Amino acid sequence: MNRLALIFPLLIFLHSCQSNQENEKENQFLSDTTIITDAYPPLENETVISVMEGLKVCTTSDTIPTLPPCSHDYFRVFKLGPEATYDEGFILEMKAGLFGTPVKQTLIIKKGFNKYQIINQYLGFLVELRTSENGYYDLLMGYKDLDIGIVAIKHIFDGAKYEPVEVEELNGYFIKEELKDSINHLFIDNFNAGY
Repeated sequence: MNRLALIFPLLIFLHSCQSNQENEKENQFLSDTTIITDAYPPLENETVISVMEGLKVCTTSDTIPTLPPCSHDYFRVFKLGPEATYDEGFILEMKAGLFGTPVKQTLIIKKGFNKYQIINQYLGFLVELRTSENGYYDLLMGYKDLDIGIVAIKHIFDGAKYEPVEVEELNGYFIKEELKDSINHLFIDNFNAGY
């Protein structure tokens, strides 16, 4: 009888631990990842073109020689999140060479107080878009480092703008766990490829 009194509470405890682990797995957010290809689809959204022209990123007129045309030859756009609309804002990637930069630029444009603003500008390119719990994509962006090569940094939306949070890859190779702190200290703490 003594053994039964000890075994029964132990079984109840083990069962409760197992059901807690199952609940944690059910509540875990599963992110979808979109790999960014080299495709530059046509710019067809009138709001996007109007905003780009209003921010003086491009022009639909051939009488302004200082701005590139609003064309997919130079630009491509992405939504801020899977459920977001272009009216809320968008991610704009520019080809290298525009506005005197030798690398691609990525702008995050968001509408606030009925006005579109550039909330982030990075001298880098999109590698991946990942869904997140906050509804905005997490961005994996590539930056060219002259000494190392391509550094892929994860950026998350903090409620007001995107912030770089972690180096995930160097030249297409994942960072070993034991090296992450020192590499993040080197690149994230000294991040200067945008705001």
